[in-house]
Amino acid sequence: MGNFILKLKEFMAGRNGIDKLSYGLLVIYCIFAAVKIFFRNSYWGYIIVTVLQYLVLGYIVFRILSRNLEKRYKENLKFEHMISGWMPYFNHMKLRITFFRTHRFRTCRNCGEFLRLKKSRGAREVTCPRCGKISKFHFIF
Repeated sequence: MGNFILKLKEFMAGRNGIDKLSYGLLVIYCIFAAVKIFFRNSYWGYIIVTVLQYLVLGYIVFRILSRNLEKRYKENLKFEHMISGWMPYFNHMKLRITFFRTHRFRTCRNCGEFLRLKKSRGAREVTCPRCGKISKFHFIF
C-alpha cells in the first residue's frame, strides 16, 4: 500500500491537484445528479442532464491532472472572486446549522449585524456588539 501512495505522489508532482474551483464544480456535479432524478420520465431531458454531468466531471479531472499551473491558478482566482460575495451567507448558514439546538439568530435592525442569541422564550433586549443599539426581540418558542 505504501508503494502505491508513493507512486501516486510522484504522479501528482507538478500537477494542479484539488482547489476551490474543483470543489465548486463537484457541487455542480452533485446538483446535476439530484436534478437527474426529476428527468427519469423524460428521455431527452435525462440524456442532456447526464451529458452535462459527465462534462463537468471530465473538466474536474482535467483541472486536477493539469500541469499548466499558472492558467489553473488564474481560473481559481476568478472563481474565488466570483463567490466572495456569497461566502458570508454560507458562513451564516454553517453557524445556523451548527447551533440550531441552542441558539436563535437575528439581525440588528440598525446595522444589519448577524446576532446569535441563546435559545429562550419571551421578550429579550439585546445590545448589538457593532453599533451598540438595543434591539428588542420576542421569541414564542
